[in-house]
Amino acid sequence: MKKLLLTVTCMLSVMLVFAQRVITGKVTDENGSPVANASVTVKETGAGVSTNTAGDFSIPVDSRSKTLVFSYVGKANEEIVIGNQSVINASLKQEGKALDEVVVVAYGTQVKKKITGAIAKVDGADLENKPFTSVDQMLQGKVAGLQSTSPTGQPGGIQQVRIRGIGSITAGAAPLYVVDGIPINSGDVSRLNNTSNALAGINPNDIESISVLKDAASASIYGSRAANGVILITTKKGKAGKSKIRIDSEFGFGNTAYINDLAKPLDRDQYFTLTREGLVNAGATQAQIDATLNTLGFNNTANEDWVGNVTRQGTTQNINVSLSGGDSKTTFYTSAGFFDQKAVVITSDFRRYSGSFNLRHKASDKLTVGINATGSYIHQNSPAQSSGFRNPVAGAYWLRPSQNAYNADGSLNISNTVFNQLYNPLAIAEYDRIQLNNVKVLTNFTGEYQFYKDLKYTTKFGIDFINIEEERYDNPFFGDSRTVGGRMYNYDTRLANWVWSNLLNYKHDFLANKELGVDLTVGYEAQKSKQYNITTRGEGVPATTSIPLPVPSSPSVASGARTDYAFVSVLSMAQVSYKNKYSVSGSVRRDGSSRFGSNNKYGTFWSVGGAWNLDQENFMKGIKFINALKVRSSYGVNGNAEIGNYTWKGTYIFNANYNQQPGSAPNQVENPDLTWEINKPFNVGLDVVVWDGRLTVNADYYVRKTENLILNDPLSRTSGFNSVSANVGSMENKGVEFQVNVIPVRTKDLTWDFTFNIALNKNKITALRNNADILGLPFIRRVGEDFQSIYTRLWAGVDPATGNPLWYTDATRSQTTTSVTTVQRGIIGSASPKGFGSFSTSVNYKGFSLDAQFNYQYGNLVYDNWGFISWSDGFNPQLNKIQKQLRRWQKPGDFTDVPKYVYGGANVSNAESSRWYYKGDFIRLRDLTLSYSLPKSIMNAVKLDNAKFYVRGTNLWTKAFDENITFDPEQPLTGVNDLQILLQRTISVGLTLGF
Repeated sequence: MKKLLLTVTCMLSVMLVFAQRVITGKVTDENGSPVANASVTVKETGAGVSTNTAGDFSIPVDSRSKTLVFSYVGKANEEIVIGNQSVINASLKQEGKALDEVVVVAYGTQVKKKITGAIAKVDGADLENKPFTSVDQMLQGKVAGLQSTSPTGQPGGIQQVRIRGIGSITAGAAPLYVVDGIPINSGDVSRLNNTSNALAGINPNDIESISVLKDAASASIYGSRAANGVILITTKKGKAGKSKIRIDSEFGFGNTAYINDLAKPLDRDQYFTLTREGLVNAGATQAQIDATLNTLGFNNTANEDWVGNVTRQGTTQNINVSLSGGDSKTTFYTSAGFFDQKAVVITSDFRRYSGSFNLRHKASDKLTVGINATGSYIHQNSPAQSSGFRNPVAGAYWLRPSQNAYNADGSLNISNTVFNQLYNPLAIAEYDRIQLNNVKVLTNFTGEYQFYKDLKYTTKFGIDFINIEEERYDNPFFGDSRTVGGRMYNYDTRLANWVWSNLLNYKHDFLANKELGVDLTVGYEAQKSKQYNITTRGEGVPATTSIPLPVPSSPSVASGARTDYAFVSVLSMAQVSYKNKYSVSGSVRRDGSSRFGSNNKYGTFWSVGGAWNLDQENFMKGIKFINALKVRSSYGVNGNAEIGNYTWKGTYIFNANYNQQPGSAPNQVENPDLTWEINKPFNVGLDVVVWDGRLTVNADYYVRKTENLILNDPLSRTSGFNSVSANVGSMENKGVEFQVNVIPVRTKDLTWDFTFNIALNKNKITALRNNADILGLPFIRRVGEDFQSIYTRLWAGVDPATGNPLWYTDATRSQTTTSVTTVQRGIIGSASPKGFGSFSTSVNYKGFSLDAQFNYQYGNLVYDNWGFISWSDGFNPQLNKIQKQLRRWQKPGDFTDVPKYVYGGANVSNAESSRWYYKGDFIRLRDLTLSYSLPKSIMNAVKLDNAKFYVRGTNLWTKAFDENITFDPEQPLTGVNDLQILLQRTISVGLTLGF
């Protein structure tokens, strides 16, 4: 009997412990509409159900159940504590699409609904594990109105970024970069290598988000440096909760992204057939023909593929590990990364070791302190570019197949007889070097003191340090420095930049229902940046290539130079919102800068903005399909201070030696009135979210006027100078930006979304000194025309009767001539695109995801800077030509655009003209990724938080709309193809694990 009672008691106890009750409720969206197939899960046990078509659910819970989790694809998760409730209703908001999202703005964060400016956000997840060395490369196509182009395929090379057009003629036109609140030095800070990028020292995997500030309301608070837009980079931070480990690993291989068959070099038979024809056309005798062909290697057996010799399979390796976590008082994030990329061109590579550490500690209820530090070490090898005799790309196209790369014994051929114009690039790669080592440290110390609930003081001190060591070695046996016994170069560049910001913020909601929100900030900021350069060069190195750092016998240059700049600023900004319907903002900043004349060192910059959330109005409440509808506008004044540190000063140079004694001479005229270029941007925008986030539209119209352009103002030659820097011109950019996101399919298991953006910009110069043209071929700066207007002779083709070149006599195109000296130039177009953008799509089915991004550009012209050699009609015939040369005129009646080939001549047909320009229109498959994430049930079983496998392709496909183009249509902002390192197509595989 006792055993029976004990058994019954135990059973009753177990039943009481696990006694179940039923929770019922309804799941709706932010408009009150039912959400069918939403998941309702008990957080502690994992038990779950789905809602029916009316959004209703019923779920049994026991005493272990504390929290219900509501989720749906495209919606933000909602967690509700069960407590004693038996009926629980949940409202799910659109995830990242509605206007309740928090966005990083200047000196803080702001709810998107209250923002009055034009701000675009890019999530850090869109930047992770990409085969690019810097974050500015990854922004390409992500933001409407942001143009990002790669002027070179060199890993770690500079990326050109412009926001809403080009806003200056001679001053800088790149945006200001601010990392965790600290304005940093950016751009190419190398002095010896062909290119480098200061932003390549930041690991993109450590970035939480990016905000692009495009108009006055969002950017003018940065005052004298906001004219070209501002890019705010926020790095990752720890979150309270269990510690999390994440591992990312990716490996890829690649080849050249775009090759047009017309650009392939001639093979041996084609080259000698063409050369023989050219000699005949030049009137050579048979003996002369035979002798010339013999000097060009006709009688040897060499048949080199120089493109194959100087290109290779590129590789990319990217490994990142991070640890984050914390509790209610202290949070931390730390990471380590390794990135290694070898370009498709020999001797072009990049390696980065990086680390970061972020610690935030709440010392008391009022005081919070933090430190954020990122550091990296970069090693970069960079071959020469452009027409340099050492450029492997030039060698690939211009070296003859009859020039043998190796001798009969297998050694590299360095014969000055065989390589009498261009050097053997394989030997250059073996014996010479151009390399860069860069240490970058970016850190800031933050303190926050909460005086009381609504008043907070923040101080932040940041340091941006860059140390670049560059080295170039030219061997003593052959090449550029053979005649002086070799050369050794060592350049050391140090940049130390500190910024100290102090802000006082007051934020309070007034009225009984807290309908009136006020956010006020005042602050003081100071910045100082110093650069120190050491330059050494010497000739006559030891007659061996085995010494890592040889000492030259004849030092020829040993110099040091210092340069610096400083800013000091006071600032204030205000944001007022009422009932979440109306928002107004304003900012004022007073900047002082050492870069400007003594009479104009200080400037005042300001902005005003307003936003109206129409969806909050009573007359809109009945329109259920509209989730958000906002109109916003702004206007203001900001400046451009990117002009150089001493442009206004009258300076002397101390290399004017006399009678073997040190001497100096003036080299720049002083202008104490020189001041900022002024930018006056106007913007009006519309944000729309409808059908429960199934359609999101953002549209902007802007007018960006630039005044006080800094140009070279002519002086009388009697002054001893040609010009002085002065504020003498103005320019305008006007355009529209449009972005739309559509979700055609959204079910429990399947989601398909599509995003499209486009930017249309028209640039116009509105004033110059006396409205006189400024000629800088191939461009002309002319009032009423685009800044990058191309001014050249007008090519008319080939005379079918004689094969001679033809040009139009003038821009009317009414008459032609064979004499280039009588041709008048005309504007044929611009290097600036009329439109650019991207369209992307993502399909998610259960654990599978397929993502694609296409970038496009149209309406610009690109220039074949070295076409006059590559298909020269007979000029420089000792160099190889490309397949396009085979379209030459050969007999009367031939209709072609390539004149008769004449050895040693060309009838001046290779003179600069519109012949060398192509349409720059293209579409490129920038990114294609197929990924698979393990189901939660499997991850729980193996104790994983996240597990994803993926295959990614970058630059997989390119469509050039000009079928005659001989190079990659994606070119620098100027549109000039300069034999730069080739862009790369990459295929990679990767794995992400989270614990």
